[in-house]
Amino acid sequence: MNVLQGEISEIKTEGSLSLVKVMVQNCVISSLVIDTPQSSDYLKTGHQINVVFKETEVILAKQLEGLISVQNKLNCIVEHIERGEVLSKISMDFHGLRIVSIITRNAADQLRIVEKENITALIKSTEVSLAPYD
Repeated sequence: MNVLQGEISEIKTEGSLSLVKVMVQNCVISSLVIDTPQSSDYLKTGHQINVVFKETEVILAKQLEGLISVQNKLNCIVEHIERGEVLSKISMDFHGLRIVSIITRNAADQLRIVEKENITALIKSTEVSLAPYD
């Protein structure tokens, strides 16, 4: 599980849904949660929060250009690659924080991922969970 710490910078609510923007290492990460500031004490602008997402939900892209609906685009540097027969585990540096992606071996081979290169980690807002910071 990827866990990053940040600070809530903005909350937009409609009904029982909130789009929460969290500042992590000078980068905004958005999360769509089924919660509101009225129903959850941790949802307050300025509060420290944990941003949580599965390794299998991290999409990787090289030389990403054009428009894309994925809101969370994190510029990273590949630190380490573990290539298995079926899956590959890619460890990346995101401004001093570690992010891990697990993708198919075929996808890793097609991208020709190598250590020390720039890569973009993409995470849909619906796949990002928030947890109170302890």
